[in-house]
Amino acid sequence: MTPWPTPHVRRIGLAVLWWVALVGLVVANLLILIPGIVSVRLWEDEALNLTVPLNLVRGLGYASDGTLSGSTLTPFDVRISTGPVLLLPTAGLIALGVDPVVAGRLLATLGWVGLLVALGLVGRRLGGRWAALVAIAVPVAFETAALPSPIQTPADILGEVTAAALLAAALLFVHRRPWLAGLLVGLAIQAKFVALLAIPAFTVAVLLDAAGPIGARLRMTIPRVLVAALAAAVPTLVFELVKLLTLGFAGYVDNLRDFAYFLLSGGQLGYAVTPAEKADTLAASWNLPPELAAFVGVAVAATAALVFVVAWGRVRRAPGLLRSKGAARAEPSEFAAIVLVALLGVATYLAWWMLSRHTPAWIRHPAPGVLAFVPVVAAALVPATRVAWRGLRTHVVRTLVAGVAALAVVALAWSVVGRVTTVGTRPGATGETLPHQRAAAAEIAELGHDRLATWWGAGVSVAVLAGSHIGLTDAGESTAGDPTIWSGTPRVDPCEVEVVAGRYTVCAARP
Repeated sequence: MTPWPTPHVRRIGLAVLWWVALVGLVVANLLILIPGIVSVRLWEDEALNLTVPLNLVRGLGYASDGTLSGSTLTPFDVRISTGPVLLLPTAGLIALGVDPVVAGRLLATLGWVGLLVALGLVGRRLGGRWAALVAIAVPVAFETAALPSPIQTPADILGEVTAAALLAAALLFVHRRPWLAGLLVGLAIQAKFVALLAIPAFTVAVLLDAAGPIGARLRMTIPRVLVAALAAAVPTLVFELVKLLTLGFAGYVDNLRDFAYFLLSGGQLGYAVTPAEKADTLAASWNLPPELAAFVGVAVAATAALVFVVAWGRVRRAPGLLRSKGAARAEPSEFAAIVLVALLGVATYLAWWMLSRHTPAWIRHPAPGVLAFVPVVAAALVPATRVAWRGLRTHVVRTLVAGVAALAVVALAWSVVGRVTTVGTRPGATGETLPHQRAAAAEIAELGHDRLATWWGAGVSVAVLAGSHIGLTDAGESTAGDPTIWSGTPRVDPCEVEVVAGRYTVCAARP
């Protein structure tokens, strides 16, 4: 009797299922990105970043409004951790007449698309189209919109997603062209400086990416590491040279000193956050009940350890299994290099974030590492499970592995759906949208103020949309003579009201 379903029917069914899942992911991305570009409110961190390209177009140089740095124009503001890889092209689009928010968000969206494409290509090399599908799905499931410092959508004008895209792209070349991987890592650092944390993972992987005894390996790979390191340094060296020529030696030294303080302090003061609190934040970042997300994470991690060990043992004895059973296009050495970078990268980012008690429990801090490397680990589990299956010698172990895999797939789908249904809602407790902000900003712009002052919050975004430079009301003499903009009730008394625009009130400057 012919078994049902036949292999031919099974293949057709799986192909249809794959295409249905892919179309679902495309639709999910559109449902996230379209509101992210046109309707999700402009967050104040985005607005602060936008002051750099706006000032460039105004002829004021690579400077922010200094909103968090004394509220005066600040060249190469160390508080702007999103770098020139995103901000310079944004300035170019603005100079061509593109709306500033649309310009920045389109380029950020390009970074997101680049991330998904790079992860899809990495997943395909590791384990065929199903591994590619998993790699593309995981970032969509990752929720970063939690207050008080969200990445509302991948279209936000922030550097984390673009940095993750460049790190993921670097994985494609870590084995075959380490120097190109190094250059991409260097560009990632100039998109978001926290990408620097990926360097140890790439370094170790390239050092070990050779056959033979450890001494012979190092003699072969150390020159590759040095060339890759030089390539990685080029973007930063170019940017630092521009800073030196712009600021002069004394100004450059001051900027470097300020940057070192910002880097070591994490840019925040007064925090003492435990690793457990940050673990809770991570568990709450998947649109699942946190307890369920934590259980799934632990179960998948334990299963992954078993699967990787068994699979690698089988591949070492029979290298052809990776291609024949795992559907990998990469040779075992390339597979190992990519997975090693991903594992070390995830470990580095999470260890740094959880152990740095002085930094807040903001999920956007480890986001570049999570977005670039967790999907690769998940994708690698697809071919590893296929290869390891016959090596799992008992029915009980196979059943447990299959059960965890099924649980992970259901949780992943649940997370993606949850991400789609909550776009723009978490930080939007007031119901404010970008069109609301634009309407208020248009009324405020009619006043013709070159400068406005406010507190750190919603007023920052509306002031930038109105075309004004923005400072903080607690910046002393820097903003003492500036009109003030308030969301809700003005915090000055008396307030000579110049205009009420939606929820915003502009008070005239005090004499």
